[in-house]
Amino acid sequence: MKVAEIVAAVQVGQSTVSQHLKVLAAVRFVLAERRGTARYYRINAACVSSFPTAAALVGGLAAPLPEYPEQVFLPSLPPFPGPVGLAIRPMLSADAEQVLAVYQAGLDAGDASFETAVPSWAAFDAARLPGHRHVATADDTGELLGWVAASPVSARGVYAGVVEHSVYVAPEARGRGVGDALLQALIDSTEAAGIWTIQSGIFPENTVSLRLHERKGFRVVGVRERIGCHHGRWRDVVLIERRSGIAGS
Repeated sequence: MKVAEIVAAVQVGQSTVSQHLKVLAAVRFVLAERRGTARYYRINAACVSSFPTAAALVGGLAAPLPEYPEQVFLPSLPPFPGPVGLAIRPMLSADAEQVLAVYQAGLDAGDASFETAVPSWAAFDAARLPGHRHVATADDTGELLGWVAASPVSARGVYAGVVEHSVYVAPEARGRGVGDALLQALIDSTEAAGIWTIQSGIFPENTVSLRLHERKGFRVVGVRERIGCHHGRWRDVVLIERRSGIAGS
């Protein structure tokens, strides 16, 4: 059904329906499909059959307890195909305001960087390689959900294939696979350009980012202990890197 058809069927406002569909699609209880200019939604039958208790709760029904509660069944599901309704494209100067807003939101959260305020767009633009900046947008609204960019680590020729990266996701878009998609875009563009190593530093408290990077092939090189003072607290930084299996071999 289309959003308008669901609104008419359940007698709930369109903004409320759209928000619920956005959340349900992110966890694949609902699947979205574009047909021409319209987007259709359908219930994921695999979730209903594999997770009947959760499906009943999503549907507002009181689900019965399992007959054997001590047994836990973890059925295998198809691999997650990627974020629903997400587009990855090159970063443009027109994205400046939204990019810096997402950047500042990450800094304000406290575990993204030693920095506390974003630079000007001119400084941001000058410090990052033009061929390796990507943004994630919602393909239905065009809203910018996150970005990734890379900077050279040195002007010396021997380090031409080594870059340092940053990836930031808007608070409301976290947990939807945006960071995964952005990192893959960066890996693809850097390997195509002959770059053999992507590196970065992450606070050890930022476990979500560490797990994300591990899934994308990054490894921990070491820990720099009490390397900098952040909001009056000396903090460690975990050094990570991803060595390409294609470029620089």
